[in-house]
Amino acid sequence: MKRTLILMTAVILLSAGVSYAVARWVASHGRSPTEAQVHDAAWLKRELNLTDAQAREVERRSTELQAKVDGFCDSHCAARFALGDELAKPQPDPEKCRAWVEKMNAAQADAEQTTLAHILQVRALLTPQQAERYSTLVREQVCTLPRVTP
Repeated sequence: MKRTLILMTAVILLSAGVSYAVARWVASHGRSPTEAQVHDAAWLKRELNLTDAQAREVERRSTELQAKVDGFCDSHCAARFALGDELAKPQPDPEKCRAWVEKMNAAQADAEQTTLAHILQVRALLTPQQAERYSTLVREQVCTLPRVTP
């Protein structure tokens, strides 16, 4: 009886460990390889077989994009915190709240427009075959990221 209990416990633990390992492997390998990589110049160099000159230009543009997007993110966060401060007041001013939301929206729109311009600029640096593959990668990233549900 005792031996059976030990054997059953070992089997349960072993199956739980295997299940965990398989689930972890699937989670880490089940994602699209494009997630968070279409703005990575080194990854693009390998994926699109970029020349050194193309890779340098993509890297330069990606660095510029990141600096701009970081600025938009800072603006968005500042507006979000200001909105939070206004909402924390005993009598929040609806007009001030709307103004902070508009600033948040403007920062998000600026980031999206800047990202779009970057994608089109990078695409213009590529050969037709590279541009076709790049467009596919961008589309996969845009269309396969999980939706956030409230």
